[in-house]
Amino acid sequence: MNSENNIQKPLSLILLVIVILYLISFINVNYDLAGINIRQIDIFSDIKIEQENKELNNNIINQQYEQPVLSAALLNPFASLNNLFGLLNLENENSSLLSIQGVKTPLIGNTKQLSFFFDALKNSKTKSVRIAHYGDSAIEGDLITADLREELQKKFGGNGVGWLGIVSQDITFRTITKHSFSVNWENAALYTNNPKGYPLGISGEVAIPKGNAWVQYETTRARRSLKDFSVVKLYYANAKNSQIFYSFDGGAKQSVQLKTGSSVQELVIKPAGRAKVIKLEFPVADQAHFYGVSLENETGLYIDNLPLRGNTGVDIGQISQTMLKEFAKYFDYKLIILEFGLNIAGSSKTDYSWYEREMLKVINHLKQAFPRTSIIMISVHDKSMKKGSNFVTDPAILKLLETQKNIAKQADVALWSMFDAMGGENSMPKWVNANPPLAFKDYIHFNDQGAAKIAQLFLESLLTEFSKYK
Repeated sequence: MNSENNIQKPLSLILLVIVILYLISFINVNYDLAGINIRQIDIFSDIKIEQENKELNNNIINQQYEQPVLSAALLNPFASLNNLFGLLNLENENSSLLSIQGVKTPLIGNTKQLSFFFDALKNSKTKSVRIAHYGDSAIEGDLITADLREELQKKFGGNGVGWLGIVSQDITFRTITKHSFSVNWENAALYTNNPKGYPLGISGEVAIPKGNAWVQYETTRARRSLKDFSVVKLYYANAKNSQIFYSFDGGAKQSVQLKTGSSVQELVIKPAGRAKVIKLEFPVADQAHFYGVSLENETGLYIDNLPLRGNTGVDIGQISQTMLKEFAKYFDYKLIILEFGLNIAGSSKTDYSWYEREMLKVINHLKQAFPRTSIIMISVHDKSMKKGSNFVTDPAILKLLETQKNIAKQADVALWSMFDAMGGENSMPKWVNANPPLAFKDYIHFNDQGAAKIAQLFLESLLTEFSKYK
């Protein structure tokens, strides 16, 4: 029997590993290996982080608060006191020293080209005004878009959700409309793949029935302005000489003939009154290329939610100019919003010159198809990375923000900095730790409340600019 005491062996091994890791931490490493970014490791970062945060917080106070507080004091001393007391009300854990209510951030760049949109708003009571809201996963499920739509429809009229795809990825968490469909659809999209090279529609999607396919849309009471509809518009191309079937609110099934031809067609269907449910049935395999529907209520303002999950925005250039112009006949967009950034910031590369070049092409591509349309870029928002025990702004975000400002300047369009509206650098932890929380614990995505707040901040800036135009 071995009576030797081995308790010291594991301790010695642990000490040896700590010494090795400590020595490795002095090696300056920062390179990519097979797409994986390898960086220098500091095992004592949790100890050092407190002093780093003190310096960081001091810089934030000096750069972002010193001048506004002093300026406000000259104009309104009582408002200045409120700002000052709010600034001194700090949290100990993950505090970014920034208000969770956000910061009023004006539109910059070429705001004069917003005249196309602003002129249309003046006639929204008698004519439809349409907005296209392209974005990445931040707007999936109608996040941000739904809040913008609701407030703008209250102010300028309109009643209806607008665009809905045939097959969608966000039906499980989309609350403003119940969307269901059969499994026998062949679909392609910018955010998946398109091996057969199908022409993609305005939303970057297309769906082809395999026979006896169906799709159903049902309104919910989540939004007062979306509780029903009186007009359904179906968009398709390359149709066979055939019929589809439709029914409203579980009523009698009716049929309608499709128009043949390669160009985009609009099929308008109207219920006897206002409806809450429509079911569309497609009995023939490869019957047509179907792009989506629009649920509307005559005149007013409509915002189409066009999310492209996992996309940087550059793939919009893959929607052909012919397709965009054909949709422009039906959707005379007066404003196009481009809200991208997270997916480019998530890459290991920080040279965004290619992104700048490609996004310029995309904007010019859209301008060619919609020459009398205003364009606003919404910048990337704050995204955190863990540093020691704290979450701080990913440095890639700051570089990307400057790139997006350059894109807007060169493209001669307007830009709204969501990053600055959140509160700037290191603001995401404040949104995550708000009560109630405004963002998820991934320190990347907004929740419903956060999306509503972003919509409110953006809308305030947009309407401020509109008030100047009037």
